Amino acid sequence: MNTPGGFYLTKTLQDAAAATGDGQSLTLVGAAYGGLETVAIQLSGTFTATVTFEATVDGTNWIALRVTPIATGTVATTATAAGIFQADVKGLKAVRARVSAYTNGNVTAYAIAVA
Repeated sequence: MNTPGGFYLTKTLQDAAAATGDGQSLTLVGAAYGGLETVAIQLSGTFTATVTFEATVDGTNWIALRVTPIATGTVATTATAAGIFQADVKGLKAVRARVSAYTNGNVTAYAIAVA
């Protein structure tokens, strides 16, 4: 979306997920907008699960993405609780928040990427 002051994209990556799974990915590059530089992902819900943040360049092979929770500032690649996480995504094609382990509850992951 174009807005005064910049361009951004949003997407729900996990929608009340109740099992392990890749969820949706947010594409960060496109002909209409070039590449985005920063992503913020908010995890919400009451859950016992592990979310692994991942990125890809080729659209096929996903690797762990280093994120920083805004509450603590400690770099991580996974989360087990709700919170907001930020990452530098310059040069990456897409990101996702994969539920890699699940016990119970619902996991929602919402992302916004900005230029």
